[in-house]
Amino acid sequence: MTSWLFDGLAQQLTNIPSYPVSSPQAAVLVLISRGDNPSILFTKRAAHLRHHPGEVCFPGGMWEPGDDNLLVTAQREVHEEIGLPAGHIQLLGALPQSHTRAGTAVTPFVAHFDASINLQPSPDELESIFMVPLAAFQAGLQVREDHFERHGHILRVPVYHYQGYEIWGFTAAVTAQLLRLVDRALR
Repeated sequence: MTSWLFDGLAQQLTNIPSYPVSSPQAAVLVLISRGDNPSILFTKRAAHLRHHPGEVCFPGGMWEPGDDNLLVTAQREVHEEIGLPAGHIQLLGALPQSHTRAGTAVTPFVAHFDASINLQPSPDELESIFMVPLAAFQAGLQVREDHFERHGHILRVPVYHYQGYEIWGFTAAVTAQLLRLVDRALR
């Protein structure tokens, strides 16, 4: 199933963005495990952090001047946060850049990886790493829909619950976007 899934996703995703990078921009890596039960990797931020403590997110972070592009930013942050080297990540493409409620432009990259690799959350940044099977989303993890106003438009964003974790806000919006592409890829 995963080769069909990944081929289908790659056809729907964009190439690495070529627009110029400037601060403040960020990138995240939406990682999907290979195998019989493909799952999306999420992290829970450490409670002691100043920004977004205890929230569920994708690994990633802010662009730094030493990063050649936003993909390098995402790969650097993934290695720092969960110990996954860039050589173990197979990039599929990118979702469209969007903005957090605070206004930060974020580019979500989508990739697959071998889930048998031992991942370790950085205690400086993360409380935990967890995986949610795509099949669990398809079975119905959405518990409600939050509404946010952005530039005069109301955005409807799902909220998901899985084994005590709440996935909401920007992370849930990106997840929902990916799940729509997964549904198309599996048709």
